[in-house]
Amino acid sequence: MIDHHDYVPEEFVLGSFRIRPYDGDLIAKQKFDFRLQFDIGGDPVDVSCMGVVVKLTEEAGLVARYQPPQPFYERKLVDYMKALKGL
Repeated sequence: MIDHHDYVPEEFVLGSFRIRPYDGDLIAKQKFDFRLQFDIGGDPVDVSCMGVVVKLTEEAGLVARYQPPQPFYERKLVDYMKALKGL
């Protein structure tokens, strides 16, 4: 969630993500707050994060890096990503 808008990332790895299409107000090199929201095993997770816009074009969409959340939430995020990939 960025600026009260839900987005589903097209690409998401630890440390970065891409949202395409993106129709918000961020600009290149801007720092921003966002929320990661996902469900793992029936347990909803909602965590605040800090990101920075790496690239923002119509073709690329919004590409951003983010600081990892607290270790507890980072483990949950890793577990969620493993579950998505069937690991």
